[in-house]
Amino acid sequence: MRSHRFSRRVRWILLTVLTVGLVAAVALPASAARPRPPIVELGTAALLAPDGRSLSVEVIARCPDRATLVEASVTVSQPQASGRASLPLTCDDQLRPLRVTVESSGAPFTLGQAQAIATVTVKRGKVQQAQDSELLAVQPNVVVELATTARLLDGGAAVSIDLTVACPVGAVGLASSDVTVGQDQAGGFAGGVATYLPVCDGQRHLLTIRVPARQGLFQPGSALATTFAAVEAGGNEFLGVDQKTIQLVP
Repeated sequence: MRSHRFSRRVRWILLTVLTVGLVAAVALPASAARPRPPIVELGTAALLAPDGRSLSVEVIARCPDRATLVEASVTVSQPQASGRASLPLTCDDQLRPLRVTVESSGAPFTLGQAQAIATVTVKRGKVQQAQDSELLAVQPNVVVELATTARLLDGGAAVSIDLTVACPVGAVGLASSDVTVGQDQAGGFAGGVATYLPVCDGQRHLLTIRVPARQGLFQPGSALATTFAAVEAGGNEFLGVDQKTIQLVP
């Protein structure tokens, strides 16, 4: 999956906060320092679960030390769907990168755009509030998982491995999706790769993939399997990845 970059404004705020905090720490004793305000900043994208029932949003937030947290939440809405989730925020004066899952209270969310509002309200003598709004790009979350075993075929000339893959409606599976199996052996190496096509209908699909050995012959024992499930949405490519040590069995 893609990592989502925050805006220049966030980086400016982080730099400003750190600079101001340093100056305050040098100029004033802790007891005399003025309490800092709360902060909340949304990312620019959200990941849509394959079934559309939820999406995840990245947030940076801060609750001042010794303050009482009144509210910390994110609301996301589309014309047909909306949802709200609380932020797991601690009042320790630390900037926290958070990822929160927002479930729809109505119809499923869809790919495209969604309006999000993040709010942090605190009380320390007086009530202070920070709020940010963002038009999010809703991108597909591609979920793929390999089995823990694979079966040897044709005397080790290939292996058969199962995987499950799911992606949201509106994304298109790409034939460049692949599974690689590699096995270190005494005095050599065996490995191969095979491609498959994800079906993006919101459901989990079980696929059995035959991976032919392009080098050497597979043997019973452990091997490293890696899969990249590729889909396209809005002219961009998105990946689901899984990698694990598996057992090759007769």
